[in-house]
Amino acid sequence: MRDWEPESWMRDWTFSPAPLALFVHTPLCGTCLAAGRMLTVATELVPETPVARANLNAMPEMAQLLKIESVPCLIIKRKSGSWSKHYRFPSVVELVELLRKAREDL
Repeated sequence: MRDWEPESWMRDWTFSPAPLALFVHTPLCGTCLAAGRMLTVATELVPETPVARANLNAMPEMAQLLKIESVPCLIIKRKSGSWSKHYRFPSVVELVELLRKAREDL
């Protein structure tokens, strides 16, 4: 997972080729740590979908612009250019499915 920098996240979001998954977290959130571990395993199973991570504490304007309601949040940008937010991290299997579906035009 590549870390996004506060100064360039808007450019990365706008110009990154889809599909892309963005894991939004905060460093002191225990749920974020657990979700990050599951996502790390899922990215090894679906390496063709790039995944980035963003520390929301360093990029508060991201929460406003993307209307992030809570962390952890996984934002999936699909091949079609549409995107969706996911706040549940129930299992690695479901995360793998989300990453695979990102490659499809829905």
